[in-house]
Amino acid sequence: MKNTFFLLIIFAAFSCGKNEPTTSEKPEAEATHTSGDLIHLTPDQAKQAGLAFGSFEQKNIAEALRVNAELVVHPEHVAQVTAFSDGSIAELRMSLNATVTKGQVLAVIRKPDLLDLQQQFLENKDRLVFLKNEFDRYKSLKEADATATKNFQKAESDLRAAETTAAVLAAKLRQHQVNPERLTAANLSTQLTLVAPVSGIVTAIRSNVGAAVQPGTTVCEVTDLSKLHADLWVFEQDILKVKNGQRVSLSFPAEPTRSYPATIYSLDKVLDPAKRAIRAHARLDSGAAGQSNFVNGAFLEASIATTGGGTGNALPDAAVVREGEDDFIFILEKEDAKGSFFKKIKVQKGGVTDGYVAVTTTGSIARRGEDCAEGGVLRVGAGGGRGGGGMTNFGIELLRYRFIRFDLSGHRQKNAERSFFQVELGF
Repeated sequence: MKNTFFLLIIFAAFSCGKNEPTTSEKPEAEATHTSGDLIHLTPDQAKQAGLAFGSFEQKNIAEALRVNAELVVHPEHVAQVTAFSDGSIAELRMSLNATVTKGQVLAVIRKPDLLDLQQQFLENKDRLVFLKNEFDRYKSLKEADATATKNFQKAESDLRAAETTAAVLAAKLRQHQVNPERLTAANLSTQLTLVAPVSGIVTAIRSNVGAAVQPGTTVCEVTDLSKLHADLWVFEQDILKVKNGQRVSLSFPAEPTRSYPATIYSLDKVLDPAKRAIRAHARLDSGAAGQSNFVNGAFLEASIATTGGGTGNALPDAAVVREGEDDFIFILEKEDAKGSFFKKIKVQKGGVTDGYVAVTTTGSIARRGEDCAEGGVLRVGAGGGRGGGGMTNFGIELLRYRFIRFDLSGHRQKNAERSFFQVELGF
């Protein structure tokens, strides 16, 4: 028979909320413990966990270059909504983290002296009527030689000057969102509106109601998070290994078992002098679950598929447990009436392709006996059993367990409750 590997979650079947041990708790607390380097799971616990076995697969997985990454939105997709005139904030029609669309009103500015500009325009508009009539009259008199040429020239000059003034005032009114063609003494305005220049999320509000603003004062910031992508920092010695079109697997340090696929689409042409590295820009695959919770500036771990690594042992990515800076799988050492005994084995992860990761053990795994199975991946599933072909039909499932810490004597330590931990399962 063969050795068996698995993703193991040890959990207690009793309530974790009690601080004082009771008689009913004690047998449960002693059921799961470590014996030397082995982890013991009682038959009842193994049954409740629904442990499932599967085999290593031989896959051609590319060699991986591991780098640090960051989720970013480049400046061309971030808009500053600024005041274009002086005044004071009368209304803020948005809230932080709200979704806005291009052209939506975000703020209203009160500007009382806007009345002066409208007054000048309306007075000049009335004066234009008089000057146009004067120009036509002097033009007729000149044609009849009934007036001096200079009188006609003065009338023409006054009309042209008034027309220029009207054009300038009309342009100023349009800048202040006032339609000069519809402006009358009955519909004067003293307010200006600030609108969203792009669709996106309000990521910052830098002013408040009643605040005085000047031209250029930033009121809020809108970020188009649909342009969120990953910047991968590739060190100088690895630059020649990276090129456009390479696939990337991204994961958060807090959730290393879950990966997000992406593709490199651009490489910087200038080396960062401080980091001695360049940025490789990777576009996230559309439709991947969980992307709606991504935030600008979050740090990631990235694995870049560089060159073909040949065929080798591969496991589902979730079957490898990250603990600190190291990765582990577990081997089933023995199985008897007392339960199952597992040993933690350190491994090195390689490239990642389609949810599978290349795995290399740091040492040899000796044969333990005829009651073990070699090359199996034991993972926690829903109602799974040990076996072969049926494992490929397992779906993806998120299970949640509460961990209890035990000392070597098998007794539960008080106040040692660990936080909820989510693990992605399935083949």
